[in-house]
Amino acid sequence: MGCRGARPAQSAAMRMRHIELIHALLQTGSISSAARLLNITQPAATRHLQHAELTVGFALFHRHAGRLHPTEELLQLAPVIRSAFSGIDDVRRTVLNLRSRPQPRLRVGTVPALTGLLPRAYRALHQRFPDLRCEFGSGHHHELTQSLLLREIDVAVAFDPPAHPAIAFEELASCHLVCAALPAQLGKFARAAAIDAADLATMSLIELHDTDPVGRLVSRYGEHHGWRFPAPVAVKTHRAALELAAEGLGVAVVDNLSVATFQPRLTVLRIEPQADILLRAMVLRPGSPSVAAAAFLSALRAAINLGALDGIAAADVRPPR
Repeated sequence: MGCRGARPAQSAAMRMRHIELIHALLQTGSISSAARLLNITQPAATRHLQHAELTVGFALFHRHAGRLHPTEELLQLAPVIRSAFSGIDDVRRTVLNLRSRPQPRLRVGTVPALTGLLPRAYRALHQRFPDLRCEFGSGHHHELTQSLLLREIDVAVAFDPPAHPAIAFEELASCHLVCAALPAQLGKFARAAAIDAADLATMSLIELHDTDPVGRLVSRYGEHHGWRFPAPVAVKTHRAALELAAEGLGVAVVDNLSVATFQPRLTVLRIEPQADILLRAMVLRPGSPSVAAAAFLSALRAAINLGALDGIAAADVRPPR
C-alpha cells in the first residue's frame, strides 16, 4: 500500500487468493474487515496484499482517513476482478451442488409460459413417484441455461434455446403465436377461431419486448405484417401483456401456452398465417434425462395435449425420442 511504480512485477499472473482479497477489500475498505470476511488473520491478509502488489508491480490501494481506497490502476482493473470473482463463486456453487446428495429429487426450470401447465404435469408425476421431491423454478432461457450448467437444476424447458456444446436438447412441442384480448377489443372477430395478421395491424397491440425468443418472433412477424410498433405500451413478460389485455388495455400477442391461466377471462384467437416456435427440453451432456426427468417431460407433453382439449390453442406435441 504505497508502492506506486516502485517495484518491478514478479509475474503478471494473479493468484486466486489475491483476487479474493482484493474483492473483499473493495467491498469493505479495510484489512481487518476483509480478513474477517475471508476468515483469515489480519497479518495474513496484509501479506497477501503485499504479494499481490509485488506481483502486478504497482500499488492497489492507498490509505486515507483510516480506510483503504483503490488506486487509479485498481479502478481500471476492478471490473475484471469482479468478473473473475464471479467465476470463482460459480465454481464453488457447482462444487456444492455436485457434493450434495440429498433424498431423491428433481429440479426443474421452465419459462414462465408453462406455469399454468405445471400443476397438471406434477400431479401425474407425483402419482408415479410419490417419494420424489420436486423443485420448480422459472426464468428466461439464458437464466435456465446458466442454472443447468451450474447443476442447480436437472432439466430445463424453454422456447427455442440457443445451441450449447454441453447441453443436449429434446423437442417437446411446436407452439405458435396467438392473440388474446377482451371481446370488446376484438370487435367483429370476437367470435372467430382465428384472425388474419393483417387485421391485427388495425388494433391496439401490446408490444412484447424482443428480449426472449417469443418476443423476437413477435417483433419479426409484426414487422412483416405491418403492425404498428412501437406500440403505446410495451412489456417484457408474457404475463404482463396478458394482464394488461385482461384489463381491456389492448391486444396481447404471445405463445399459445402462456394463455392457459387467462382463459376464459380472455378470448384467444389463432393468428394466420401461423408463426411457429419450438418448445425444447435441455439436459447436460453426456447422457439422457434421468428416469424422473423423462417422466416429467412425458407428463408435460400430456398436460399440453390436455390443455388443447380444454380450449388452449393446440400445440403440435412431439413424441419422445
